[in-house]
Amino acid sequence: MRGCTFLLLLLLSIAGCMNGLKVAPKVQELGVTTDIALLEEGRKIYVHNCTKCHNALRITRYTEQQWGEILPEMILESNLSVQQSQNVTAYIQAVLHASSGPR
Repeated sequence: MRGCTFLLLLLLSIAGCMNGLKVAPKVQELGVTTDIALLEEGRKIYVHNCTKCHNALRITRYTEQQWGEILPEMILESNLSVQQSQNVTAYIQAVLHASSGPR
């Protein structure tokens, strides 16, 4: 019985991690070569700060235009600094650009 419980918890943990990567992909997966530290910080803010009030949603669920309307309100609500705001905005834009494929 303990083995089954452990296995179930392990599988749920792995599934949770996979879901988190879909919501906010790692910077290495975006194919960017510049501003890595800035984007890493933006991802960290998205994953940790945005989930304080609600579930983090898959970034690609919204268009760049929709994010342009969502972000200012969320940044104000979460009291992010100017630098934090720039980092999370840059990360979201990088994810959107990576998901749209080569230009």
